[in-house]
Amino acid sequence: MNVTLKQTLAARGLALNPWTGFYFLQSLLINLALGYPFSLLYAVAFTCVLHVLWRAAPRTQKVLIGVYSLVAAFYYPFGQAYGAPNFNTLLALHSTNAEESTEILTIFPWYSYFIALFIFALGVIAVRRKREAKRTWSKIDLLCLLFCIGVAFVRPVQEIAWDGVFRITKIGYPAVRFVHDVAISNQQVLDEKARLAQFAHLKDTWTVLAVKPKYHTYVVVIGESARRDALGAFGGHWDNTPFESSVNGTLFTDYISASGSTQKSLGMTLNRVVDGKPQYQDNVVTLANRAGFQTWWFSNQGQIGEYDTAIASIAKRADEAHFLKNGDFEADKNTKDEELLKMTAQVLSTERTQPQLIVLHLMGSHPQACDRTQGKYANFVTSKETSCYLQTMTDTDQLLSKLYDQLRNSGDSFSLVYFSDHGLAFKERGKSVQYLAHDDKFQQNFQVPFLVLSSDDKTHRVIKARRSANDFLSFFSQWTGIQAQEIATPYRFISNQKAGQVYVTNFQLQKVDYNHLGTDIFDTGTH
Repeated sequence: MNVTLKQTLAARGLALNPWTGFYFLQSLLINLALGYPFSLLYAVAFTCVLHVLWRAAPRTQKVLIGVYSLVAAFYYPFGQAYGAPNFNTLLALHSTNAEESTEILTIFPWYSYFIALFIFALGVIAVRRKREAKRTWSKIDLLCLLFCIGVAFVRPVQEIAWDGVFRITKIGYPAVRFVHDVAISNQQVLDEKARLAQFAHLKDTWTVLAVKPKYHTYVVVIGESARRDALGAFGGHWDNTPFESSVNGTLFTDYISASGSTQKSLGMTLNRVVDGKPQYQDNVVTLANRAGFQTWWFSNQGQIGEYDTAIASIAKRADEAHFLKNGDFEADKNTKDEELLKMTAQVLSTERTQPQLIVLHLMGSHPQACDRTQGKYANFVTSKETSCYLQTMTDTDQLLSKLYDQLRNSGDSFSLVYFSDHGLAFKERGKSVQYLAHDDKFQQNFQVPFLVLSSDDKTHRVIKARRSANDFLSFFSQWTGIQAQEIATPYRFISNQKAGQVYVTNFQLQKVDYNHLGTDIFDTGTH
């Protein structure tokens, strides 16, 4: 009886074929792998797409499922850490050298690669499915066709409520969104690189009104990927920054970075920004040059080309620029930030009449943190990588201490500012493989340390007033005594004055109210 019933249902196309469940599993995994929020609707709809294509054009279906299984397998580890493709991920793809790529690949947990291989294996099985005898379309086939077409219009119709425009390109299928987002984000990156190339050789447009430096030597130390809550001096749970915790100077405990990734954040921090776009020729280095300062840029970050990243473009405007790494395949990823102190020692050993601006760009706490510390750490917290991350804060603290001693021993008056470009977010939270990666959804992605140490400081001062990296040029002007017509100074940066609402730029290049972001608490567990 059951056999007869199944044969009858199969003849009418009403029985669930095992391949239906197989395609549903693939749809779920592809959705997950591409970094988009889980949607049962689109998983079912994509299952219908695969089913309909198998009925109508099996070769096309095999190509489609083969390509997406391969893409999903490759992207799965990245999707879990960084989400769907956006400006930041495409910029990283354009800017990352071989060394950084290797580091990124080693930070993901082993099971991410296992799942990626599983997705690929399912794709191989689907591609090897044998053709079946042709049969007429059933009601189920037609319903699947209508359903997957109807679902394609869900997101475009929803978009009308947002901006009143119907765009068929806004189809919500993750497989379609991935292609769309990669194309759009890649074009944004190419446009930004074109702007960078356009501005690279342009002269600055600064109009300097006055130059009254209080100190002889100004030093900017740019940290990397340092969350404020990982430093004891700034409220972290660990006593891992003894120098910063005790030195005479000013610490800001509510400084917010401009964005969640190095290039975008520093691009908007160090350059003059007009209508949300950095004017790459007008930056802190060209302003100091225009004011008669002698400028130096020393970096432990890789330089891929002379002007192909926002930071390299700024660096090359200095009178002297030196990179410990050139970004080639032989670049030594274990080059220590401390090597930069040999360069500052050379600069400070010679008497100079001009005021000096020295910029140090650290590797700091860049993932993978254990590569920075050679796997060593003082406190174990949740995972080895998290523990190494805390250790990098101590390493940077020691560098600042040695640099401070160099400046004091030079005999000249000085002022030093240290801040980080952005923070990070926890991934695989609470697990033995917990690590930190770039993100833009949490306040902690933008909460970074900021301190100013000067040769005439007499006390250890803490300022709790909120400050934004979008106002860094205003700070730089007040700090160095270089007044320029293009820089507004609406409030005293080193003060307790309120500075208004703070916005950050997310990875989709949208301005977001910092107060509306979620939280990503640093767990102190030591199991």
